[in-house]
Amino acid sequence: MAIPSWLQQKKTVAPYSKLALVYDFVMRHVNYREWAAFINKIFIKNNGEIKTVLDVACGTGSFLIEFNKFDYEIAGFDFSCEMVQQARQKFEKNGLKIPLWHGNMSQFALNDKFDAIVCLYDSINYLFPIEKIRQFYQVCYENLNSSGFLLFDICTERNSIKYFKNYYDYEQTARFRVARKSYYIEEERIHANDFKIQFRNDQTIYFEFHRQKIYLIKEIEESIPSDLFEIVAVLDGFTENRGSEASERVHFLLKKI
Repeated sequence: MAIPSWLQQKKTVAPYSKLALVYDFVMRHVNYREWAAFINKIFIKNNGEIKTVLDVACGTGSFLIEFNKFDYEIAGFDFSCEMVQQARQKFEKNGLKIPLWHGNMSQFALNDKFDAIVCLYDSINYLFPIEKIRQFYQVCYENLNSSGFLLFDICTERNSIKYFKNYYDYEQTARFRVARKSYYIEEERIHANDFKIQFRNDQTIYFEFHRQKIYLIKEIEESIPSDLFEIVAVLDGFTENRGSEASERVHFLLKKI
């Protein structure tokens, strides 16, 4: 796999364009089955009538595959065409016919409305400034049925400082090698993930630079339009306890007014 340095080319590409090909390997530690069970539990507790669910920023579809085991009609979309392609391949491999398409999480319009919309794995943190999150609320409101639910999560400053303030990881397989450098810019509250990816028999070294805004819980709560949504719950991680800045991940459950 080693290529002489003088032959190597370096190329910066859009987030998730090359990472999509190794994303499931890099994120293999994520327990999507547990996440799906948690969301199902929250929905059952708050409204047993939810039948249709849309996964916004669905990535490679791992959550949808697990959530498909419950009694919902589901669909999903993602901004990255490459991530959507990986999801489609996985669905086909598993014999699943889940509607899937490319779309923008802050600008989308659907033919049919949903009973619930989920946006998971801190995808919201990619939306900044906060006006983009307000756009997200608006389009979700427009694409939800009456009294529909919106559920999303954020990663917190505690998570960034505890695990990723100065983090470096390198992994290699027979097909690729990937290096990840993570750091937290405290004065701007920006969580950075820089990826360096190289594939077997490919002379190019690809770089992806990911940036997420770390919002305070109070900022998110204050950004939620009270004329569109009621805040049902702010949850600490995968529990039903109240989320706080001491949490590492916080789920927000909103109900359309």
